Amino acid sequence: MENWSLARVYIVDDNEGAIALLRRLLADYSVEIIGAETDTQKAMEEVIELEPDLLFIDVEMPEMSGLDFCSELQKWVTSEMKVVFYTGYDKYLLDAIRRRAFDYMLKPATKGELAKIMTRYYESRLGNIRRADAQYPLASPIMLVVNAMNEHTALHTDDIAYFRFDSERKLWEVVCNNNVCYTLRHKTTADVILNYSQDFVQIHKRFIVNVQKIEKIQDSLCILRPPLAYVDELRISKNYRHGLMRTFYNM
Repeated sequence: MENWSLARVYIVDDNEGAIALLRRLLADYSVEIIGAETDTQKAMEEVIELEPDLLFIDVEMPEMSGLDFCSELQKWVTSEMKVVFYTGYDKYLLDAIRRRAFDYMLKPATKGELAKIMTRYYESRLGNIRRADAQYPLASPIMLVVNAMNEHTALHTDDIAYFRFDSERKLWEVVCNNNVCYTLRHKTTADVILNYSQDFVQIHKRFIVNVQKIEKIQDSLCILRPPLAYVDELRISKNYRHGLMRTFYNM
């Protein structure tokens, strides 16, 4: 497992205090702040050179508005860069949409609003990762975990032992080889999990197992390899037994 910086961020704002606040709030996320500038001309040069993944930009600035900045910037950067406009006024929302803004945030920045934006950003990045996996099937599959503590972790298939469904919270959890458990995103379904890898096989409506981690099948129980050989909750239901056995014996 690895902590993964999912975004390189650049901030443009003529207010140093606003930059400092946004820096503090972004520290809770898996991002690298590659630059921050109050001077729009310097910012333009650096953004073109550095090509950040995510640009936070104020709308009202004395030398050049954030809207004009992004109009000029479109000539030089790829469409992959996401722009978040943030300002003390909501009257610029329509203009921001017309400039293909990824999102819009009112000042002062708050944890709640930033959490919505960053979660949406991570969702979009996850979609890109999955498309890349489909394009390059030999690459190691990656699953993005977003848990309740707003931590974002990249797991590879080999990190994962099994998944279980928490019926009370109605959420899927992933249990790793080291017995660390993460809560998956709310939108994660059994079908989403199964689509990540052919090694993931459903054995029960509450359990999906990484078949590579199975030591043996004993009656209606999956026994995992050490260090999780003690796990005794992986019961196999009749509805899924045939698919499990076919996959297990074709390994």
